[in-house]
Amino acid sequence: MPLAAYAAARPERAQKIGVWLLGVGETVIWACIYYIFAALLLSWEQDLGWPKTELTLGFTVAILAAAVASPIAGRLIDAGFGRQTLGLGALAGAAGLAVLAFVESPVAFVAVWAFIGAAQGCCLYEPCFSVVTRAMGEKSRPAITRITLLGGLASTICFLASAALLDFLDWRENLLVFAAAAAVIAAPALFVGARLLEAAAPDQARATPAAENRAALSAAFRRPQFWLIAIAFPLMAINHGVLLNHIMPLLAEREIARATAILVASTIGPMQVAGRVALMLMEKRVNTLAMAAFAFLGVMASSLILLAAGASPALAFAFAALQGAAYGLTSILRPAITAEFLGRTGFGAIAGWLAFPYLLGAAAAPYLGAVVWGFGGYDLVIPLTAGLGALGAVCIGGLAFSGRART
Repeated sequence: MPLAAYAAARPERAQKIGVWLLGVGETVIWACIYYIFAALLLSWEQDLGWPKTELTLGFTVAILAAAVASPIAGRLIDAGFGRQTLGLGALAGAAGLAVLAFVESPVAFVAVWAFIGAAQGCCLYEPCFSVVTRAMGEKSRPAITRITLLGGLASTICFLASAALLDFLDWRENLLVFAAAAAVIAAPALFVGARLLEAAAPDQARATPAAENRAALSAAFRRPQFWLIAIAFPLMAINHGVLLNHIMPLLAEREIARATAILVASTIGPMQVAGRVALMLMEKRVNTLAMAAFAFLGVMASSLILLAAGASPALAFAFAALQGAAYGLTSILRPAITAEFLGRTGFGAIAGWLAFPYLLGAAAAPYLGAVVWGFGGYDLVIPLTAGLGALGAVCIGGLAFSGRART
């Protein structure tokens, strides 16, 4: 039976299957075209002999390319090309990985990562959640939660699979394996999952006239809610990016033993999943803004705990647990709050533009942390991250006193 006919006959079941397919696709594509950079960084450094600054420039350029691509992907999704954007984006990412396996110069390395970054802007969480929000409307938050529960496993899968493959393959062959996984698993799962959601609710997922989308985006730009969201979540991206990228030297400066520091850092990822599970269990009883306030105040509190931790492993673990749980809510709350305060008309383009400052914040965070560290060490960096969380909470408070969207 064709997908469209099946979805029309059994829309609820088609939606469930579609959501889980998107979850599988997002898990695999995050592992393949995002986390693979960190998994292979040491191998590149050892084998290619290039400076770490040149290697990490590739990832920074990828995030910037994703930021530029996000609004374009959003417009395509609004125009009714959601499944094509996700599926072809994943295929482009796979192609980029395959090309990366043959690079021989730093310039080519950075250029290929720019291409992979553009693919990220078309198939990672932001465009996926735009497709889900357009197709499922009020049911989108629990669906997004389920997708992120699977997606939270991406880093673990990537690091374990890559480490296992490196035992008998070099990094170039490793990349080709991940490229094949992106092309054979992620791309079809994203395409079919999106297709099922769109076919299960064709009226909701229909292409919106371009003029209507432009009007919705223009109206969003004029609303204070847009700018409160555009400020709040990038502050979260900077907070988490600074702490995550500097976690090892930060803990070393506070005289936390290296073995303990590794365990502390590894706690953050699982706690993101734990935070999402808690939100899923409480989703019918919890206000979206209240959870957003908890997330921002949570990362603020985690920084204050870290500031007071000194050489205490217990407080270091408490920091990691709270930081992970609070930040883990962000990927769910951002699209939910965007739809609640700015509406679903033109949602793809609006979400794409909101992703732009968020990704810029994520790209700038490691460098910003290093600059602030140069002025006053991590005893200055940590209060900065606490302040970012507090300022984000103020923005969420501003949203609480503003009006919701009518569409």
